Amino acid sequence: MAPTIHRLALLGFGPVGRSFSEILSEKYQQVEARYGLRLQIVAAVDRTGGAVDEAGLDPAALVAAKRAGGLCQYPVRGRDGLTGTECLSVTEVDTVLEATSVNMQDGEPGMSYVKQALSAGRNVVMANKGPLVLAYRDVSELAKSNGVSLKFSATLGGSMPTYNLGVRDLAGCTIERVEAVLNSTSHYILCRMNLGDTYEEALAEAQRIEIAERDPTLDVEGWDATNKMVILANSVLNTPTTLADVSRTGITHLSEADLPMTMLATAEKTNSGYRLAVAPVRLPEDHPLATLDPLSMSAIFYTDLIGPMMITVNERGPRPTAAAMLRDVIEIAGGSV
Repeated sequence: MAPTIHRLALLGFGPVGRSFSEILSEKYQQVEARYGLRLQIVAAVDRTGGAVDEAGLDPAALVAAKRAGGLCQYPVRGRDGLTGTECLSVTEVDTVLEATSVNMQDGEPGMSYVKQALSAGRNVVMANKGPLVLAYRDVSELAKSNGVSLKFSATLGGSMPTYNLGVRDLAGCTIERVEAVLNSTSHYILCRMNLGDTYEEALAEAQRIEIAERDPTLDVEGWDATNKMVILANSVLNTPTTLADVSRTGITHLSEADLPMTMLATAEKTNSGYRLAVAPVRLPEDHPLATLDPLSMSAIFYTDLIGPMMITVNERGPRPTAAAMLRDVIEIAGGSV
């Protein structure tokens, strides 16, 4: 039986987009043999421009073009200044992969790309949290009204299948509480501080091993974990939630007397919904998240039918997040909407 061709547009070619192309270059034969799918990138854009080819772009050549200065350098098909909006207007695409930079002011350009794709009846897979945090209900309703899939498992802890576990595998359960370590940078820094480092020493080491940004504010002040909690509450807990609904406390104020601490995201079921918080807390010594590996993320769902269920991932770099996007693409292309 001939494989099903599934055409992709890759909008955003930073570390995650580049990793997705690298994975596809390595795995396309395995994906075709195992799932009967031929995944074909027909459009890709970055800040310099992009490339379009209905016959399919070579993922390895896209990576090479990026390293040479940008996707506009793609042989023959590269075009300076090409935008995602133009790509979606001139190509026949089954699924759009949205991996542009996170913008928490207005979600752009990802917000426009996602809405354009969904409105045109195209599936969307997201690694960019911005549009989901700022307009979850709008984009999810847009997907539903157009009969297409909107998937975003990469936004809830890299490769950790937080969404799949909470929605699919705990179907029928009431989720009474969630405890999670959703930001690897703040978790690593607190683990080092718990062992005796100062905040400055721990941050410097996190930057040295490239898990902390030059400006770590979004991580150490709890904003990244709060963004993820907004998505989790809306999607997994089915509770309309905005950033203002999550109590947030960072880690920069902590002193040695406060330690040991774990940077925890929590959702506690109440009579009216869920009480949501992101903050450093002191856990019992025997709590599984109190001894979580410094380079790990984890989530525990406490339910009425199954009891607690825990998932953990140990990862560095963008490749696991790109793998989560591939997981979503395969699920969509296999007929799941």
